[in-house]
Amino acid sequence: MRPVFAALLGLALVVATLACADGSPSTGSGGTASVTIEGTRFEVGDVHLVYETGTDGYFRIAGDDAAHQQEDCLPGLAGGIALYGDWPPDATTPADLAGRELPFEFSGDGDDFNLCLVGSNGLLGVENGTVRFTAADENTVSFSFTGDFIRYDGKGGESTGTITASGAGKAVVGDD
Repeated sequence: MRPVFAALLGLALVVATLACADGSPSTGSGGTASVTIEGTRFEVGDVHLVYETGTDGYFRIAGDDAAHQQEDCLPGLAGGIALYGDWPPDATTPADLAGRELPFEFSGDGDDFNLCLVGSNGLLGVENGTVRFTAADENTVSFSFTGDFIRYDGKGGESTGTITASGAGKAVVGDD
């Protein structure tokens, strides 16, 4: 009797799991954002702000391609956003970012990107860009960004000029 019971219990768990999965993209415990690249809008989910204060302080706003969580934007590279730069020396908490505009950067190392979304035809690394923190407290930050980006195709090629992209959203303060 036990093998039959175990098999039925296993089948019940599979059915319950499938019933709960509705196929819609998960946004995790983070915020959301939208990005516009060459007139095409992309949705981003599970957006977080992570930061470190002090002399070598930094900020990083990161999120996942909401519509294509199981697809790579380039082979072997999951999609999303990653905006990072230097933390202001006089800021001690995320709330201190409200009303500030800070540059963000691109290292160009390995699989590094600022924007890489399925359908964006490559990863984008910023040449010149800023993040404006429109509102902030200890738990969330609202932000917008704009910049001129180089597009890398993942095969060694890059765009001959810059591409303008922008976006806005709300990030949850914490791990990404």
